[in-house]
Amino acid sequence: MKKVYVKGPFLTQSGYGHHARTVLRALKTREDIFDIYLHPITWGKTSWIWQDNDERRWIDSLLEKTISYSNQSNGKPHYDLSLQVTIPNEWEKLAGVNIGVTAGIESTQIAPQWIEKSMLMDKILTISKHSADGFLNTVYQATNNQTGQNFAYKCDTPVEYIHYPANTVTPEKINLDLKTNFNFLTVAQLSPRKNTEQLIRCFIDQFGDNDDVGLIIKANIAKNSLIDRVNTTFQFKQLLAKFPERKCKIYLLHGFLTEEEMAGLYTHPKVKAFVSTTHGEGFGLPLFEAGYNGLPVIATDWSGHLDFLYMPHKQKNNKQKNKHMFSKISYTLGPINQEAVWDGVLMKESMWAHPEEGSIKMALDDLYKDHGRFKKRAKTLQKWLLNEFSQEKIYNKYVESIYGEQLLAPIEVKDLPKISIITSVYDGDEFIEPFLEDITRQTIFKEKCELILVNAASPGNEEETILKYKEKFPENIIYKKLDKDPGIYAVWNIGVELATGEFISNANLDDRKSIDQLEKLSKLLYSHEDVDLVYADMLITDQPNETFENNSAGDRKYTFPEFSLDNLKMVNMPHASPLWRKSLHDKHGLFNEEFRSAGDWEMWLRAASNGAKFKKASGILGLYYFNPNGISTNPDNFSWKHEEERKVYETYA
Repeated sequence: MKKVYVKGPFLTQSGYGHHARTVLRALKTREDIFDIYLHPITWGKTSWIWQDNDERRWIDSLLEKTISYSNQSNGKPHYDLSLQVTIPNEWEKLAGVNIGVTAGIESTQIAPQWIEKSMLMDKILTISKHSADGFLNTVYQATNNQTGQNFAYKCDTPVEYIHYPANTVTPEKINLDLKTNFNFLTVAQLSPRKNTEQLIRCFIDQFGDNDDVGLIIKANIAKNSLIDRVNTTFQFKQLLAKFPERKCKIYLLHGFLTEEEMAGLYTHPKVKAFVSTTHGEGFGLPLFEAGYNGLPVIATDWSGHLDFLYMPHKQKNNKQKNKHMFSKISYTLGPINQEAVWDGVLMKESMWAHPEEGSIKMALDDLYKDHGRFKKRAKTLQKWLLNEFSQEKIYNKYVESIYGEQLLAPIEVKDLPKISIITSVYDGDEFIEPFLEDITRQTIFKEKCELILVNAASPGNEEETILKYKEKFPENIIYKKLDKDPGIYAVWNIGVELATGEFISNANLDDRKSIDQLEKLSKLLYSHEDVDLVYADMLITDQPNETFENNSAGDRKYTFPEFSLDNLKMVNMPHASPLWRKSLHDKHGLFNEEFRSAGDWEMWLRAASNGAKFKKASGILGLYYFNPNGISTNPDNFSWKHEEERKVYETYA
């Protein structure tokens, strides 16, 4: 497993933010080979992501993990690999192997500073053939100050390009209040490169007398803030004041839209086409999104977006040729706009496309008059994009390129060993049915799990429910009833003796698991032969019988540190639902039955003190119920509980 340090603006609403999140999502598909750590950075003046969702919570858990690892390493953590998702000016040596990830440049050549920084990287990953060519084809003539000889100053670092994947989501209806039935759409941050002003002029020239045609401009200047909205609106009003007689409509759409809302925009029945008069794109994400949502596209016939707007077409002679699947805007190649020059990034000597106004107007008119033909072509392109740019294919390409070695195949469920889940049953009438419903829905329960229920002479009536589930899962549930209660750790030891699985986990009646907890933990343990136990963070609730998906935990959670013996002496990281190898007991014995609450902590410390290795899984995988009547959480038990913990600590301190 490689320790991977990812530096990028993955919490920002920006193109580079999207790029960084794409890389993270690819790494997440193979957490069995990548141990991920994060360094978030800003991106210009763009806004930060604010949504609370599974991905954001996963990113937050990785940030906490990174801080913990850095603290444990006295601020000098070691990483096998760094991925730096940003402009090359910010690349640096951070790990044993360093990969620069960039959208590249939208013009014809990269800056000399980029060539200098590329020398620090072992590989460069960019987003399109156009962006890769910028690195491969830029050559400056330089002079060796010592010898006086001239030489070609160019990038010699290996360069690859991997596209974005099609992120298919369910479109969310968006109310646009459109007065026009035929509308073009453009999405652009207002900048010289996006060339929105030329598009507006050409649109008004072409449709100025048509009161049923509109142009929707999804735009901002820097952020999606109210101040930005005021400034953006002011710019548009200044521009449109030059056309007081126009009948066609111009709509400004400002503010953050979710991926589902953007899909709703692309598929809105009154939105008929996407148009871009861009000078150049590293990739052209909005163009791509429009394409895989089936929207006809008009765009400049140059730069990164050609990778997905041309598709292979077999000719009559069986030879394959790329065919354009969009309305092409002709252009001339010329120097970049003076106001676009960015020292060290966009060189004034570089060139980009300057769309021809006649071609823009002709493309708009043709699509308006013959929309059905262009829509049919767009549907063909959509089908190809959804297949060739699927998340599985694109993420696999990222994984193979980043890993840099012969990849082992992902672990299949069929390859996993059997898992024995041990549960002590005592006075659990309130919890037994929700517990059994929760545990039997585990993604690998029927195929890979045995649930060992040990009834410790419970005064409750759990047996009726247990037998009902045993009848439903006869191959998966083992039930043993004792004549007397021997204590929690004696029950666990009975479970260990009954277990036929190579892996063991405990499951408390009042706690709950994510639906894939056991699958994720078992894959992690299976892929690390040198690790004896794995564990993960947990949410905390004070309400009984909630589920992992629907609960009142809010921000309350157990955030456990990465494993070390010193950390384990301070906190019982495996806590309520670890997964461990049964062989751990062969080497280090069973649970100490003298304890009533701290026996598991003592067991793990005993094993770790004698060389056992534990590993923390990424993400939050469980829900812990802070039961006021629980053995370890009942305030009436705190006196003897603290005495047990003191005894354990002093034994191993």
